[in-house]
Amino acid sequence: MKIFILTLFAFPLLSWAISSPYSSTVKGITIGNAHELSAGVLRGSEPTKEIQQLSDYGIKEVIIFKNPTKTEVDAELAELKNFKIKAHHIAFKWKDIENMQEACEQVVSALQIIKKAQRAGSPIYFHCTVGEDRTGLLAGLFRMTHDRISTEQAWSQEMCPRGYADGNKNKPRMVTSAIHKQLTPLFLALAEKIESSEELSKSSCLNLNVKPSKKRCQ
Repeated sequence: MKIFILTLFAFPLLSWAISSPYSSTVKGITIGNAHELSAGVLRGSEPTKEIQQLSDYGIKEVIIFKNPTKTEVDAELAELKNFKIKAHHIAFKWKDIENMQEACEQVVSALQIIKKAQRAGSPIYFHCTVGEDRTGLLAGLFRMTHDRISTEQAWSQEMCPRGYADGNKNKPRMVTSAIHKQLTPLFLALAEKIESSEELSKSSCLNLNVKPSKKRCQ
């Protein structure tokens, strides 16, 4: 009985962690939650066995914006190498972040990689696991720096509609709570700097004003 209850409880969490319910909006790519933010800049879920699609689309670089849980990151790095796609692995966590300054620096590094790829005309794709939370945070900040949209626009137009935290109604509360505890405050702290016209750099992460927030998608 205990095993059954545990399995029943874990099923929604496992099903959420495996794939995103959001379909791709990019022609030729079926990877979940794939979406073009700007010409040559795409976000989405972990590509798993669909790296061929990224290569066919013309993607030259990929940011793996997640900490490894098993061997999935090593497998993807090997596959990207086979397709001659430049890989950037940034081991960014979605919960249990011990050092917020380090997490901030990881976000800044990812944004700088995207900006450099844009300048070089090198199409780039970035993802975490399901392409909703860590990917959403990065996408929201990218849109703020690239399109000069506001924090609220990034939140309501880019992040929540593509499953950030409770934007995905099927996501377990224990997951959304963890995201809102750390990722949302980090997003808001960096968004505040962008809105003040600061160009983000690693020095922006010194004494970052990360504070609790009640902001939610639903």
